[in-house]
Amino acid sequence: MIRRADLNDADAITDIESRVFRHPWKKNQILQELASENGKMVFAEIEEKMIGYIMVREINNEAQILNIAVDLPYQHRGYGKKLLQYTLGELGTETDVFLEVRESNLPAIKLYSEFNFEEIGVREQYYSDGENAIVMQKKAIEYGLV
Repeated sequence: MIRRADLNDADAITDIESRVFRHPWKKNQILQELASENGKMVFAEIEEKMIGYIMVREINNEAQILNIAVDLPYQHRGYGKKLLQYTLGELGTETDVFLEVRESNLPAIKLYSEFNFEEIGVREQYYSDGENAIVMQKKAIEYGLV
């Protein structure tokens, strides 16, 4: 099941962050994002246990995927793909979607490419360990008159 996250989910999100990432978001950062009027966060759960989430900030017809994570025991089972598919469906076809991804994260780059994200640039030494980030974009579908 995928549902919208709320402030009560901050602890579970923080726990997944700390297991999945070398430099996890702090709980106060997660709470700020959950409380933001432009922020959206959804998560997947199995038998009422959170197994993954995606954080998005949306303003007008642009969205930024801030973070996507699937807890370690549930990785490589398609849950990240389901979260991304759900989120892109919620954003609709008229929204440009951007994200940054570590250049070494080849499985994530492959996943984003499957959803028609394209590389549009590189942010040099973007991450705290000096690794570059690839900037990717999924363009909105534009309809024109014929």
